[in-house]
Amino acid sequence: MRVAGALACKVLQLVCMNASPTVHHDTATYPPAYGPAASPQQHAPRLYPLGSVRENVTKNTIRFKCGDCARQIEARVQDGGVDTNCPHCNAPITVPRIPANPYLRSIKMVVHQMKAVPLPFPYIPQLIQLVVMTLVLGIFAVLFVSIGLVSQIAGVFKGLIFDTRKHLREGSAIERSAQAISIAIYSLLWLPFWLIQLPFSFLGSLWSSSRIVALGCVAGLLAIVAALEGYLPQLIRLLHSI
Repeated sequence: MRVAGALACKVLQLVCMNASPTVHHDTATYPPAYGPAASPQQHAPRLYPLGSVRENVTKNTIRFKCGDCARQIEARVQDGGVDTNCPHCNAPITVPRIPANPYLRSIKMVVHQMKAVPLPFPYIPQLIQLVVMTLVLGIFAVLFVSIGLVSQIAGVFKGLIFDTRKHLREGSAIERSAQAISIAIYSLLWLPFWLIQLPFSFLGSLWSSSRIVALGCVAGLLAIVAALEGYLPQLIRLLHSI
């Protein structure tokens, strides 16, 4: 029971850490993806013509095309949302923002721990540990393809909203009207994804401030779900009688 309780607490801690972006203290600080333009003191983003020889370029990159010369460019993910110039034609461009999946880091950590498990005789404790870690990995895989993808899609629409807002005061009245309509459409598309990830972000914020309150909220939500499952037949009969 102690092992199961410790495992449940560890899984909840990892889920909450990924749900709240404010609890990652060991990640590097990058320029803001949205909002005001970068200050002159910031370093320019590193752009690379696609296909060029690079030895020390990080693998965490994105590919996109220049709007003027239509040639492909490769940039680092952390440079998303930064205004710069095309390395081919020197035209002003904005590096697109591609949000990272918040559960990818936890999956990599669990896989790394699984690879580090030794297998001395009689193998039983290690096999139990691998089975438990496989279950944890399965939980994070489900979160990766559900809440993780939802948060990525919400981040894409949020980036489109901020990028459109930057050009709202430019051009003719018709162009500004088109930009305003685009912002409204992007906002309507972003809203459902934001509502889906809102409880997870709220739970992550609670975990970073008070873990006891976060555990209480999780217990309350599970109790509500169990109560709804128990009274669901009565509720259905009541609705049919009305």
